[in-house]
Amino acid sequence: MNRSTIVPMTQNRVLICSDAKNEADDQYAIVQALLTTKFDIVGMVAQFYGENGSTEKSYQEMVHLAELVGCDGSFPIIRGALGPLEQSELQQLNSGSEFILEELCRQDKRPLYILCLGPLTDLAAALYNFNHQITNVTVIWVGGGRYPKGSPEANLQRDLLAANLIMASDIPIWQIPSNVYKTMLVSVAELEIKVAPYGDLGRYLYQQLIDFANDNIKSKYWINSEAWVLGDSTAVGVLLAEQKGNYHEQIAPYFHSDGEYDLTQNSSKRLIRVYDQIDTRFILEDLFAKIQLLSTKISGF
Repeated sequence: MNRSTIVPMTQNRVLICSDAKNEADDQYAIVQALLTTKFDIVGMVAQFYGENGSTEKSYQEMVHLAELVGCDGSFPIIRGALGPLEQSELQQLNSGSEFILEELCRQDKRPLYILCLGPLTDLAAALYNFNHQITNVTVIWVGGGRYPKGSPEANLQRDLLAANLIMASDIPIWQIPSNVYKTMLVSVAELEIKVAPYGDLGRYLYQQLIDFANDNIKSKYWINSEAWVLGDSTAVGVLLAEQKGNYHEQIAPYFHSDGEYDLTQNSSKRLIRVYDQIDTRFILEDLFAKIQLLSTKISGF
């Protein structure tokens, strides 16, 4: 059966940076992005997340997800940094930051959105070596604590130097802090009903989350056997629809080592967008629908 749909006037270029094999939620965000016709995925950069070989694990996960969606070979998947930035190494580009730099320099009238679902390492290295005016580029970052004080948060703490370099730059930023992305709560039972039955992709997304939870429930206090936070999907959701009225603009912060915000050190007083809430129903239902539609397409019904 042919599906009628709205054809977008133009596509947004989207580059995804993700620690994809970290905590079982990046996979859902990546799949949702790959299944969105409004997005032209120009590439993905695999990131570290604090254990040996983590960049390679993220890379292999991205490759597998692209295969499950059926878009493998459609765009480059690049290995990023193996760890956080060092001040003495800012001029040294890895494959991931080099790829981001190439996209920043690319002559294309369409806007480029960089979805950062993990640390800002590779983007910061690219920006440090970018010597032109930034135009038509926006960073959407899932990270940082609640405003106005801030707090320790994983994506921030993994590379404070990178986060401060990004905030001190002039690149437009949409930040989704932890108090907002943690509202992307879904029950495990809902995933079993709305994701698991739908093809190889649905089975994999559900099972990898169950496996991660069972493997780590004794060591990670935050694991809830009944519910999961699909926090990284917020980055995709606000690009699907900006959700005007759900954010405010404020001075870009400086991050202290404990994750707290300092709003006095930004001499330029440049503004960033900070989301205060998101439409979780819209994002989750879009995710479920796209997984189910892909399964229907593959099965021929």
